[in-house]
This record gives sequence, C-alpha cells and structure tokens, in this order.
Amino acid sequence: MRSLTLAALFVLASNAHAFDFGSVVQTLTPAAQSASPALDQSLTSNPLIKNLTTSLGVTPTQALGGTAAIINNAKNNMKPADFSALTKQVPQTGALLGAAPAGLLAMGNLPSQFSFLGMDASMITKFTPMVLEYLQSGATPAMDKILSTAMSK
Repeated sequence: MRSLTLAALFVLASNAHAFDFGSVVQTLTPAAQSASPALDQSLTSNPLIKNLTTSLGVTPTQALGGTAAIINNAKNNMKPADFSALTKQVPQTGALLGAAPAGLLAMGNLPSQFSFLGMDASMITKFTPMVLEYLQSGATPAMDKILSTAMSK
C-alpha cells in the first residue's frame, strides 16, 4: 500500500512544476511512525522530544529528525573525542542521533534537512536552544562550552 501511495505521489509530482518533498514527508509521517513503533515509543517519551512537540507543535518524527540533524551538525563541529565524551555524559545523544529518518543526515546542511522534514529553516533557531539546553543538563561545565561553540557554527 505504501509503495502504491509513493508511486502515485511521484507520478503526480512529475506533472507539477514544483515538488515539495517536505509535504510528502508530512503526509507519510504516520506510515513512517507505525513502521517502527518500538523505536518511536522509547524516544517520543524523551523529555526533549516531548518538549519540542508540545512547545513547537511539531510531530514526533519532526522533533526526532530535527534533533538528530542538530546533534549531527554539532558532532561535525566537534573533535571525535569530545563527541565521544558527550555520548558518555548524555547517553541519549546516540539514540537521538540514530533516530534520524533514513537519508536525512546525508541531505547536507540544516536548512535542507529541516525542509526534508517538512519544516521551515526558521525552526532551526527554535530547536537549537532546546537541544543545547537538554544536552547541557547532563554534561559537565567543560562540555557545556564545547557544545555551545559547536552549535553556534
């Protein structure tokens, strides 16, 4: 059924002048969530994900994907040893990063990733302080500085 839906969407898109992939992702979000309920169940109960969905009105998939994108961006701006230390201090970091929808982190920059999730790039400035605060709550003061620097790039 899902492949039929995807095929129909792509046929419709080929007849249009512009294709909004973010809208397709939002349309298919319920199907994506039901595909891995155990993963979604454990991560959607995470305080950060709950806060993002409640405060920003995004779906759990968007909250998880946006969080993963921001964490990945910070990871790319950190030394590997620093990121390893972060994952030890805040163990959920790895699980949140691993919850990224397939292909999201290969999309390039944060605006592209948020668009892929069906969100405007302006949401990055709303997500980032919330993700930073969550990670800093379990990190050492030295890691706080590293995180702040990595997320400001």
